[in-house]
Amino acid sequence: LTPLIRSSKMAGTWVMSVRRSALMGLRSARTPLRLQAFPRRLFASSVNMEMIKKLRSESGAPIKDCKKAIEECGEDLEAALEWMRKQGTLVRGKRANQDASQGLVGISFAEDGETAALLEMSTETDSAARIDLFHSLVAGVSQSILQHPPSNAEEGAAMAMDTAALEGLSWEPADSGDATSFGSVKEAVSDAVLQIRENILPRRGVRLHVPGGVVAGYVHNVLPIGHDNVKAGAIGVLVGLQGAPEDAKADAKELAYKIAMHIAAAKPEFLSSDFMSGEQKEAQEHLLTEIARKEGKPENVVQKMVKGRMQKFYNETCLLEQTYLIHDGADSAPTVKKLLQTEAKKMGSSQKSLEITSFHSFRLGERS
Repeated sequence: LTPLIRSSKMAGTWVMSVRRSALMGLRSARTPLRLQAFPRRLFASSVNMEMIKKLRSESGAPIKDCKKAIEECGEDLEAALEWMRKQGTLVRGKRANQDASQGLVGISFAEDGETAALLEMSTETDSAARIDLFHSLVAGVSQSILQHPPSNAEEGAAMAMDTAALEGLSWEPADSGDATSFGSVKEAVSDAVLQIRENILPRRGVRLHVPGGVVAGYVHNVLPIGHDNVKAGAIGVLVGLQGAPEDAKADAKELAYKIAMHIAAAKPEFLSSDFMSGEQKEAQEHLLTEIARKEGKPENVVQKMVKGRMQKFYNETCLLEQTYLIHDGADSAPTVKKLLQTEAKKMGSSQKSLEITSFHSFRLGERS
């Protein structure tokens, strides 16, 4: 009996609460609706929605940013776009401390066959590096390097550029049909930051020009980015080659391409030991001498050991001294230096050996 009494009391309490709620609902229903009870900004947000749609279509930015731009600039679409570009610089400043170790390494070639650009474009995440906007940015900056070299670029020399130098270049769209127009690479990057919302920067670049010679490049793990004039991936290598006769330029370009593949695999640090500074050689000799002495060898033996180990060091770090890895013949693989001499003879060059003017290798995220 007691449980039944308790349950009936609970039921009564529940019925009373329902009745009370219903009465409160009737009272609130009698209260006249006052427009001023709603926040005014709900009605003020009827800022021209067509303008917001157009601005979002043009910029790709979030709706709230488009609305803010319209409010700041009235209904002037161009002024709103310019305002958003400036805001992109602000967004970029806020994200400047974010690590940007992902991205792409891109290579682009000029039609003359003698000029090429190598670029590392960095961003925070791999997913951002795989969207079309980022790909267009890589292609555009690569074209900017090719078409607008710095004023202090030397004819026939490789021009290395850091972030500041790259951002100072005039902007060149990746494709002739690209409607975007920016004054500089910095503006284009700021616009991309505004849309992607990640820290993006052109980390480093090289413009390689070899008058009368050929330039070839290799990209490892090529990622299709929708721009035929640019190849992009995780590793990029450029090689400049001189000395081939005019009728053998195609063969010379193929050879330079294979040497670029070799560089990607062998990771040389110098073209030859002649390009190492005296301080670098001395530091390596000192290190090897200390190692030999710790092994308890006599001083005359130590000197011989250091000499042999220095040669091994050159063979590992200097391109011309390395054993050529792309060799497909039956005989033993030659050094790169010997390969250039052999190919010069095959091509009928007037020179004893073909000459590598320089090589440049970028690996995504490496600290140079």
